[in-house]
Amino acid sequence: MEFPAVARTVLAPVALLAALTACSGSPAPAPAASSSSAAPVEERVPDRQPHTLVLNATGSGSLKQITYTLDGATQETGPVKMPWRQSLTVPADGKPHQWTLEITYSGASGEVDMYSVVDGKESVHTASGGHGNVTGSASIGGSLEG
Repeated sequence: MEFPAVARTVLAPVALLAALTACSGSPAPAPAASSSSAAPVEERVPDRQPHTLVLNATGSGSLKQITYTLDGATQETGPVKMPWRQSLTVPADGKPHQWTLEITYSGASGEVDMYSVVDGKESVHTASGGHGNVTGSASIGGSLEG
């Protein structure tokens, strides 16, 4: 047998097998994604969160009356012993919100402190009072963006 005839006999089936394998239509397996090359996924954070407004009155004695207002909605309570605290939620609507805290006190010796805390940070503070049996009133107020 001559060399070209042997080459045709051996190489023809190999070439045919290679052609059939290349045209089989099966997709090549996708390369595995590396965790180090993947882009980090960012969590979406809301633009605005509601605020927490905490109104406080501390000192000795009692409060005859407490009146607090948020956006015109007024609440009254009393008499109560100090310390007194009220937590309010201010909506996250981008609008300004007005608030006030008014107290009437009696029997306080020393100071009566009133203060507000917005989202964990003190924002407005006032003190009033005196020695002995003191009667009086005080108020604080402010505004914050919702």
